[in-house]
Amino acid sequence: MTGSPDEVEPPRRVDDVASARWIEEGVGGFDSGIHALLPAGFEAYVRLLHPSEPSDGRFERWAEVAQRSGRALHPLSRFEEVAGPGEEPPWEGSLPEHVLTALCAVLAAGTETPRQCLFGLWEGWGWSDDSGPKVQLSGRAYALYEGPVEAATAMGDRSAGVFFPQSPNLWWPQDRAWCVATDVDLSSTYIGCSARLAEQLAGAPELEVLPAALGDRLG
Repeated sequence: MTGSPDEVEPPRRVDDVASARWIEEGVGGFDSGIHALLPAGFEAYVRLLHPSEPSDGRFERWAEVAQRSGRALHPLSRFEEVAGPGEEPPWEGSLPEHVLTALCAVLAAGTETPRQCLFGLWEGWGWSDDSGPKVQLSGRAYALYEGPVEAATAMGDRSAGVFFPQSPNLWWPQDRAWCVATDVDLSSTYIGCSARLAEQLAGAPELEVLPAALGDRLG
């Protein structure tokens, strides 16, 4: 379903942001935890942990880091609460390519409209096109794009002739079967979806997923 970013067509810019109104109207206030990023109404919510990347370039799950440090990992853990001294922190604001590709594969099977998805990109990325209407929520503004689910892997900075990938910061399919939020300041991605899809995400070998609730603190 997915190929390399060079093989996938990037999503197209959308000027009509009305398709995001259900999210703008459904999210909570700035201090409402996960609800500040995702609308209410989903059967389940999960937290996808961004892996740590030690100096050798090998990505590690938080569970591995916690086991090494002898600390407990629970659904509300922040990385600094499970990591020992000198641990490399996870990526903030974006998912590594292998994690994003695996996520796309699971999400594609969890919607009836995998070819019609909407992608919000934070307006603050210096290389992005910040003109035109924006999706507005919780102090963030997002330019809107559309394309198939795998177009998420083709978003990023191409301004210097070299591709630097960037996960969508907010994305969902046309049928609203799920919604994904990767805030620019966080090392976790949050997903609202069905209970079945939550189980599938938790069982995907490339993903480290914890259960979440709409009012949980962000981490």
